[in-house]
Amino acid sequence: MVRYRLQQHRYKIVVGVPMALLLASSLSLVRNPDEVCLVPEDNRFVEVGETVTLHLTAKTDEPINVIGATLIAPKEYVEIVGTDRSLSIIDLWSEEPSVEDGHRVHFSGGIVSDSGFLGTGIVLSVTATPLKEGTATIDVTDIQLLAHDGTGRQVDCEAKPITLSIRPATHPSPDVNGDSTVNLLDFGLVSARLFLSYQRGYDLNQDGKITLADIGIVISNMATSGEQRSLALLFR
Repeated sequence: MVRYRLQQHRYKIVVGVPMALLLASSLSLVRNPDEVCLVPEDNRFVEVGETVTLHLTAKTDEPINVIGATLIAPKEYVEIVGTDRSLSIIDLWSEEPSVEDGHRVHFSGGIVSDSGFLGTGIVLSVTATPLKEGTATIDVTDIQLLAHDGTGRQVDCEAKPITLSIRPATHPSPDVNGDSTVNLLDFGLVSARLFLSYQRGYDLNQDGKITLADIGIVISNMATSGEQRSLALLFR
């Protein structure tokens, strides 16, 4: 049976596999740690209408005592419906987080510990609802990070938005193995389906067949990860 299927799909094997591997190898799966210090942990793949919780996370090996930022979502694609600070490392809020017009959240606050904050911890959780299919970026602006050194020194941080890849509710997730990350494992599973019997869960564009287009969807949603430099704020 396997030999028959390999013969049946020999054109896909000869043409498809090299192309798929070339696409995968062309991706930069590990970000240069010196490029940015404010980054999304990965791209998020979500569906229209679902409830999405995003955690803004601080990661630092230098003590800090003030954190502030503004989150701005594209209103045609994403509605921010709430915030949650119950898990926050911030002890004292100078500007409490609140949702403005369904697409903007601003906040700032301090850490009252004598030693400031050092390590990794959640700053703020945001609940959002994707509204329509497409790619949405949530920008993080007005960043304020102050070092806990008695000077109030601003810690420079280049912003990097989180990207939401929004698909229709009828389309399967590119996270085909369900581990909450789109990576080479998903790439391998979908690639293997080029030569096996049809299963809807691997037909990511719902065109009735498994093709390179489905592999392309996996590649476009692959996570970018890697060690970041000493100070970072991350979405996950």
